Amino acid sequence: MHGYRFGERALAVYLSSITGFIDALGFLYLGGFFLSFMSGNTTRLTAAFAEGAWEVVGKAAGVMALFLVGVMIGALISRLGHRHLPPTRPREAVLLFICLTATIASIWVVTGEELPAVLSLSFTVGAMNSIFERDGEVSISLTYMTGTLVKMSQRFVGAFFGGSHRDWIGYFLLWVSLAVGAVFGGWCFTTIGLKAVWVVTAMIIGGTAVALLNRHRRRVAGLHV
Repeated sequence: MHGYRFGERALAVYLSSITGFIDALGFLYLGGFFLSFMSGNTTRLTAAFAEGAWEVVGKAAGVMALFLVGVMIGALISRLGHRHLPPTRPREAVLLFICLTATIASIWVVTGEELPAVLSLSFTVGAMNSIFERDGEVSISLTYMTGTLVKMSQRFVGAFFGGSHRDWIGYFLLWVSLAVGAVFGGWCFTTIGLKAVWVVTAMIIGGTAVALLNRHRRRVAGLHV
């Protein structure tokens, strides 16, 4: 999380909680498939392939495909944004895009299209990976916590060899946020069912609104965005 100001780091932590919410919701609804944890889906796919459980293979492959398409669309929006928009606008374009896809998921819940609503959230969370991007690469991980925990552990050791404790704490907060979001998402699903999709959509839109207002305030004040 080096090189990001406090507000950006706070946004990353908040979005990590949304990732956890979506993953828990999807895991419970789909019966053990993940909407953002593709390592888990890969393990399920390959194990099912070995057993000849083709229905499981199809479900895992389908979720993974949606996630990857979301990543590619998010990256495309970011790349086109850097080419055609002012330098500080591409992140905002990706944020608005995930608001749109989450809203579509909520509409599908209202119309009774439950499975498309849940699966489309994998597309949404895939696109989220392009919110924090530098030179075409993810600079802050929002959806894969294994790498985050590895970095946290490395920075923790590094803090005793001249590094800053702030480095590992930042990664720790990302993980904690995802865990708390997953607990909240699981609770919402077991309490109100797929109306939980409305909750996560509200979280995404609310977080985006706060981020855009803050970025506008900084522009007006002549601060770096």
